[in-house]
Amino acid sequence: MWIFVGLGNPGRQYRFTRHNAGWMAVEEYARKKGLRWLGRDSFVYAQGDDFVLVKPVTYMNLSGKAVKQAFSLWGEDREKLVVIHDDIDLPLGSVKLKLGGGTGGHRGLESVMEAMGTSVFGRIRIGINIGFKPAKLADFVLQEFGEEEREPLLCALERTSTAMDVLMEKGWERAMNEINGLTPCSFQEKGAKKPQGGETWN
Repeated sequence: MWIFVGLGNPGRQYRFTRHNAGWMAVEEYARKKGLRWLGRDSFVYAQGDDFVLVKPVTYMNLSGKAVKQAFSLWGEDREKLVVIHDDIDLPLGSVKLKLGGGTGGHRGLESVMEAMGTSVFGRIRIGINIGFKPAKLADFVLQEFGEEEREPLLCALERTSTAMDVLMEKGWERAMNEINGLTPCSFQEKGAKKPQGGETWN
């Protein structure tokens, strides 16, 4: 069973912030697959035939608790545990796959590594860098995506869904070859479905 964990913070005030790019990605994938969300202690989840989508509700800095619990329920292989997260080191619109590695200072990843006792798990990195590294990173990631950022974000979420499909079908090596070489989504590219049913970016 593949486990895709979208990192983020619970609560409407965080829904469309940069730090919630991982949450947005698994929500978009669940929408595409027609799945519904169910609740557990430290996370909510949506399950397909051979994968489960997870959104921790522990807040970012305690994400490891939810990941460890989810892995205890469905985990078979750490290479099939994939954490999807925002990445300040990648330009907005970028999507990169990675197996293992460090945290880049990402508190959610740090929590996951501590809880799992290893860095050997997959990551899908969604770029949020808009041309500079802000002096107050904590403030930047908790701000909502700006109006001009939304089209490349939506495109990146679409690309993340594709990456998840390719990863499950072809494995890490081929998925990285297919996805990592793509140029960042431009402002003109079409992306995922915008908020519906009364939901807004604001």
